[in-house]
Amino acid sequence: MKSLKRVLAALIVVGLTAPVFGADIAIHGDFNNRFMVYTDQSGVFAGAGEQSTDAKRRIKKDGVSDSWGEIKYRLWVDAATNDNKVKAIYAIELGALHFGKPKTTAGASQGGEFSGDAVNIETRWAYTDFQLPGVENKARFRIGLQPMNVNYYLWKENAMGVNFVSELESLDYQLAWIRGYEHFRDTSTGGDDVDALLGRLNFKGAGGFKIGVFGLYMTSNAPTTPGTPGPITATGYQVKRFADVVDLGLWNVGVDGSFNSGDFFINYDLIYQGGDIENVAFTGSDGSVNTNTSVDVSAYFAHADIGFKMNDWKATYTFWYASGDDNPADQDFEGFVSVDVDSFDGVVLFESFTDDNYFTERHHLLDKGFIMNKIAIDYQATPKLKVGAAGLYMLTAEDIKYTAAANGASVSESTVGFEIDAYFKYMLFKNVEVAMEAGYLWAGDAMDFWEESAIQNGSADEDIMKITGRVRYKF
Repeated sequence: MKSLKRVLAALIVVGLTAPVFGADIAIHGDFNNRFMVYTDQSGVFAGAGEQSTDAKRRIKKDGVSDSWGEIKYRLWVDAATNDNKVKAIYAIELGALHFGKPKTTAGASQGGEFSGDAVNIETRWAYTDFQLPGVENKARFRIGLQPMNVNYYLWKENAMGVNFVSELESLDYQLAWIRGYEHFRDTSTGGDDVDALLGRLNFKGAGGFKIGVFGLYMTSNAPTTPGTPGPITATGYQVKRFADVVDLGLWNVGVDGSFNSGDFFINYDLIYQGGDIENVAFTGSDGSVNTNTSVDVSAYFAHADIGFKMNDWKATYTFWYASGDDNPADQDFEGFVSVDVDSFDGVVLFESFTDDNYFTERHHLLDKGFIMNKIAIDYQATPKLKVGAAGLYMLTAEDIKYTAAANGASVSESTVGFEIDAYFKYMLFKNVEVAMEAGYLWAGDAMDFWEESAIQNGSADEDIMKITGRVRYKF
């Protein structure tokens, strides 16, 4: 991996010459070695599936078993002045690089095969963080590619932008401009950028009470020919997947936070979504195409964790409700739509240790929303060993409607299924973790929508098993 060696060498040189630059240099790393120990439906997890109905990604009769290994290595450097008033953060990422994975046709993305090298290093963060001069409180600007945490269920990912944060004793606030996509104007007509404006206020009260209030507005104009609607599909129902092909005017207002009292705790999120999307053609799960030029958005999301701790034990009940759309043919979008997120709320359907190989990263299925009921038990068995188990009962908020390929039946189903998960994490050394997790989904009939045509008959025919592990070194 010649490119990685060059970057490492450059970081070492910078670290050795830090006094010359007048900055404190700190190098950090996250070397994550992950393994799909076993799955009986490998096509579902062949990369970021995102609820795909591609023939290779569908659930197969009697399954297709497989296992693989991969690495995801991250290195980042912080260069800060002695008084910490100015910082520069730059991070690179290698992965997820599969053991033995050949280069792509263009030879540009993988390279885990014999002699294994390819162009597979990406920029993860690159931003400048500086304090406003003459300001007593911690008022800072962060400019560039940075972590952007709007809300875990709405938008929590890296993005380009200008982010202003100010911290007081019990109150902090945030103002940000984020550009998710640029449409460069080389003609006088057509297209515009995908921009977002964020405002957030966080308050820390007495007695373990925290509350945050935020507003997010997103806007874009499609670069398509006037009168030609931009496509949105039920499987691609996420803002980052359609914001540059439609005229978007989407706003979100939300409240989130937590409460802790002794061993009792609550985490909560409530989001309302409104606005309109113009110049749109929507393809529903049933294959119908709605060519309305404009739709009104009215959706919501609610989440709560309720739990308690007792010595080394913790019990948590998790619930969330993402609203769904019941009629793809009308002019209302009632299905909650996330912008860009990562979900780690179940081993089988969501992201797990092999977090680049998953069925979905969203907390909703298609435009039909989601209902999660989850009970989790965690036990700190020793200072080094932690184990846990969870049971999940999942549904969509509105029925998934489609015509079954095997028998032509008209299907309307909402039961996603019941899942059992278990894990252990062991600290082999101070900064080295060895872990494994397993999940088994007893599929509900709504999962028949993703089954291959030969068995798509309105009833779920195949359950799904997934076992993953990792060896992770962080410094």
